[in-house]
Amino acid sequence: MMTRYPKRCGKCGQKRMHLATVAYTTTIEHDGRTYRVEIPALTVPQCGNCQALSIDDEADQQISAAFRRAAGLLAPEEIRQGREKLGLTQKQFANLLGVGEATVSRWETGAQIQQRAMDRFLRVCLASPAAVELLRSDFQTSGV
Repeated sequence: MMTRYPKRCGKCGQKRMHLATVAYTTTIEHDGRTYRVEIPALTVPQCGNCQALSIDDEADQQISAAFRRAAGLLAPEEIRQGREKLGLTQKQFANLLGVGEATVSRWETGAQIQQRAMDRFLRVCLASPAAVELLRSDFQTSGV
């Protein structure tokens, strides 16, 4: 059964969009590097007339997850679970890392992909209570 969408195709203008599962490959530039991202079965709206794909929110999430795997970056749920394991709120974690609370929120929801250097820093903090304590003591002495 084919689910039809009420929107028109952005390429040909026909009202023939339906949900399809396709092999999808793209390249993504991140931190000065190019990554080839391959998704064997991407579920995405596709035009029945011209076959153009329309990347919706669901497809974008699938692409972002595949990119994180290709780039070796922490997934949003890994960041959230690590923060929770440390017993920190998003605000406390943000203060510890020296970033805004909204940034931590975007990482944890998948709305923003962290830079490679920050990913490495996150890994150290999430894996080492000693690193977290060092950062905490640094903030206490610096008045932050």
